[in-house]
Parts: sequence; C-alpha cells; structure tokens
Amino acid sequence: MLFKHLIIMTVILFSSAMAEEGTAEPEIGIDDTFLGENISLDLSFTDEFGQPITLAEASEGRPMILALVYYNCTSICNPFLNAIVDVINQSPTAFLPGDKYNVVAVSFDPDEDHEIAALKKQSYFNMFEGKTEISDNSFRFLTGDSATIRELTESVGFLYAPDQADGFMHASSLIIISPSGIISRYIRGLSFLPVEVMVSVTNAMEGRWAPTVKKIVKFCFAEEPEGRGYYFNFLKVTGVIILFSILFTVLALTIALNRKKTPQQLETKDA
Repeated sequence: MLFKHLIIMTVILFSSAMAEEGTAEPEIGIDDTFLGENISLDLSFTDEFGQPITLAEASEGRPMILALVYYNCTSICNPFLNAIVDVINQSPTAFLPGDKYNVVAVSFDPDEDHEIAALKKQSYFNMFEGKTEISDNSFRFLTGDSATIRELTESVGFLYAPDQADGFMHASSLIIISPSGIISRYIRGLSFLPVEVMVSVTNAMEGRWAPTVKKIVKFCFAEEPEGRGYYFNFLKVTGVIILFSILFTVLALTIALNRKKTPQQLETKDA
C-alpha cells in the first residue's frame, strides 16, 4: 500500500508542476510556442515617412528580422538595436540587409509616431561602418495603432506590460520570419553572433523553422522578471529528482522483497 501511495503522490505532484508550467503564461517575455506558426504579413503600419506599409512590403519578399521595441525606451531597446547594428557591421558583404534579408523594427508603443521613428532610424544608419550598400528600405522603423500592434505582438508571443516608472517592461529577441510569414526562429538576448543570424535567415529563406524542447526547458529554467535571460530552477528540478529517487528506491526494495518471499512461499506449498 505504501508503494502505491508513493506512486500516486509522485504522479500528482509531477503532473501539477507540469500543468502549472503549461497553463501559467508569463506577463513579460517571449512565448516560443508560436515557433512554426504563421503571422499576417498584411498588417499595416506607418513607415518613417508617414506612409502606410504592410509587413509584406517592408520585407520585400525576403526573410525578415523583426525587432519589437519602443523608440523612447531608456533600458534595453538601445542595446538591443545596437546589437543588430553590430551584427550587420560584422557580417560579410554578401550577407547584408537588402540582399539576404530585411530588418524591421516595430514600436509597440502606439503613442509613438513616424517622426520619432525617422530620427531613430537616422541615428542607427549613422552607426554602419562603411556599409554604404545598405539600402534605405532594408532597415525599416515602423509605428502603428494599438489594435495592429496588439495583433502582431500576440501573434509572435511577445509579452510585455506598461511600467509607470520606465514606459514598458519587456524582453528582447530577434524574431526571424520567413518570406511566407512563418516564425522561423527566436534569438534572445542583447548580443548576437553573425553566424547564428546567417544560419537562421538561411533556414527562414528555405521555409524551415527550428523545433524546440520547450516543455523541458520551461520546466527546468525560469525567466528572469526583466526578461533578460534564464536561471536554472534548482528547487523545482531537485524536488522532482528526489521524488523519482524515492520512487525508484521503493520499487527496488519491493522487487527485492518479493524475490525473497517467493522461495519461502514455494517451500510452504511443497510442505
């Protein structure tokens, strides 16, 4: 009976933990369950010149590196955009925006307009180191209304929240979109390797997307509140290991005791 109760308790605790991970969505971060899903490229925003533009027009039929930011951000948006410029500066001439892919920054703050987007774009174009071949249309800075912004952010799993002290709380991630609108890859963080971006763009160009071991990763790791990284959830993983260790020990002892009882039972029957 003790063995059965331990099994039931272990299954209930483990199932509860997994159910909690599967149902509780974080308020801030990147929900990568949208990997492989399609977004609408028909969503219409406003470009740096105040003209309407769809995501399809902004990508020009190329893979799109989508960067969700807001231009008045005083925290991670500037380092995030700087990291994109660094990748472009470190990339070979044969792998630049306008050739293999387009970069599209979209503000998720509906109060920002095309004028601030134009200023932001100019400041980053000034950071390119001799990359004069990069066209104006290959690195776009867009703004939009709240409904369109919400549709885009929800379709890519970008979770953010207003912050009275600092605008918005949000994560940072490159979101690689294929020419047909498939979410092909998330590259999190504030620094990126050119080779990683090149491989991701190439996969998107071919319509491929990278599967993830989301449930295992989300169970073993927890996202920091600011969405800037992950830490190993030691207590949760250790608890599960201990429960399974107890289960394994009880199972081994039960098998051993049954083996010892069997010869005695046979002797009793023979007598």
